[in-house]
Parts: sequence; C-alpha cells; structure tokens
Amino acid sequence: MKDLNSLLPILQCPQCQDGKLSVEDDSRELLCAVCATRYPVTYGRPVLLRPDNVVFCLEDYRLASQHSPEVSVVGIARFIPNPSVNLASDHVLARVRNLLAERPSVTVLVVGGGRQRQWLDERLGAGDTVRVVYSDIDVGADVDLFCDGHDLPFVPSAFDAVITTAVLEHVLYPERVAGEIYRVLKVGGLLYSELPFMQQVHEGAYDFTRYTLSGHRRLFNGFTEIESGMVAGPSTALVWAIENFVLAFISRAILRKAAKAVVRICFSWVKYFDYFLVNRPEAMDGASCTYLLGCKIEGHIPDAEIIARYVGAKHLRHT
Repeated sequence: MKDLNSLLPILQCPQCQDGKLSVEDDSRELLCAVCATRYPVTYGRPVLLRPDNVVFCLEDYRLASQHSPEVSVVGIARFIPNPSVNLASDHVLARVRNLLAERPSVTVLVVGGGRQRQWLDERLGAGDTVRVVYSDIDVGADVDLFCDGHDLPFVPSAFDAVITTAVLEHVLYPERVAGEIYRVLKVGGLLYSELPFMQQVHEGAYDFTRYTLSGHRRLFNGFTEIESGMVAGPSTALVWAIENFVLAFISRAILRKAAKAVVRICFSWVKYFDYFLVNRPEAMDGASCTYLLGCKIEGHIPDAEIIARYVGAKHLRHT
C-alpha cells in the first residue's frame, strides 16, 4: 500500500469532484469523505470511475488481474516491420526532461499510460526528484490507477507535466478531457500531446476523432506553444492507406493478419520518406500524426492566433 498511500494527497473523488479519499481498513476500497462513494482497489491500484459511467463499469475492475503478462514477440512476427515512424517523441521528451530538471521535484501524469512505464521512465528520468503517475482505462495496462480521462480523479494543479500520446482520438468528448488535463496541471506546467490526423481506425469501436495540427492547437488553447510538428508524415499515412485498402477486401481474421504482414513487408520502406519531409510545411497537410509541446497559461490563446499559426500549403482567406 506504500504507493497508494503516496497517491492519496493528490487524489479526489471523481463522483463529487470535491472529497478527499481515504483507505478503508481492509485496504480493498477507497472512501470519499464527502459523498461516501466507495472505489475498489485492485492489487494496490484504485479504480476511480464514477458509478454512473455508462461505458466502463466500476464492478468489472474489482477482480482485474495485476496486469497482463508481457507478451514476447516470437516466430515470424518479429520480422514484420512497423508501418510507422515517430519523428518526435525522443527529442521532445528529452526537452521535457531538461525543462523539468530546472525544478527541484516534479510529478508527471501519463494519461493513457498503457504499457509505456519502462520506456517513459527512462526518458523522463523517473526517480527521487521525478515521479511519474500512470493512468489508463484499460484493465490490462501497467498503471498506478484506473480512471476515465473525462473525470480525472486528481486535485487541481497536482502535476508539473502531463503526457498523453494517441489517446484523445479514443474518448467521447476530447474537449472535456483536454479541460481536465488543464485543470490538474499547475500554471507553467508542461503538456506533451500526440494526436493522429491521417490515420485509419485502429481501436475498433473506441476510435472517434482525428485532428489537424490547427485542431490540435485549438483543443489545447490553454497552453502557449513551445514547439509542435509532425510525429509521422504523409509517407506513413500512405503505408496505412495501402494496408487498409487491401484489408477492405478481406473479412476472415487469419487472412487479415496474413495480408497485414505482406503489405508491411512490401511497403514499410515507404515510411522512411517522412525523414525527408519532416521540415516541409507542405507535408503537414497530409501528416499521419502531429505533436504539441505546450506550457499552461492563465486564460486561452485567441482563435485568430491559432488560425494565423497554420502550417501547410493551403493559405486560404475567406475575407
């Protein structure tokens, strides 16, 4: 319970959005001091979902395993290339780490942590002065707590930085989640966000939204931009398009897996053109994914300024 107890000072009840949470004597539940809502604790990880959540049921997490076992890549799968590149995360996270190093101690929240703990801990320098809190809705995620991004269970201004990569396309109300991220960040806190633009559905029924870079900026208009750009460009988008064109003719699961493998082996080399396109504004109009590194301000960036910061080839005017 050591890790859970260390979380308690920054937790708040997602139901009433006011009450502090305490650990019950049997350590199996957290209790809100204001509305008396109870939240299960699974293997030391609280499940902080509103009881009236219509998509994710609180009870489904009570018997959740600690986390899914690591799955090693075996057989031919290890030779199947990834169809995407990531031109941003390494250097931007290094910049985040350097900016955070200027502060005596920091707490970072990862919204939609999945199984990124080891990878992100290394890049953020997690340790005595950098604490990273991982959250997700997926029962198989390696996280410190389960929660819904629409109702982040944290007190205001709890964090020095928030990281969210390829998450907000999977939520019902991205503006609400963005607002929650803004709320739990300190003024001057950092945001690193990656969002897809030209990508096909990749999480089935839980896939809702896509954003241009301008839309990405508008979603997080409570942040001044430190830098932004392309995570993956039109070359990656082209590989995904070819793959999904082929899959459109195939319904059987085993044949779809085989077709994916063939397409990726034959066409994944195309993605490397993104390294030549990364600094070309013309490529941004067809980017597969964009990123934004920003700093929380009091107030919002005017829409006219966001429009003026457009990066691309189509410089149109309607007035």
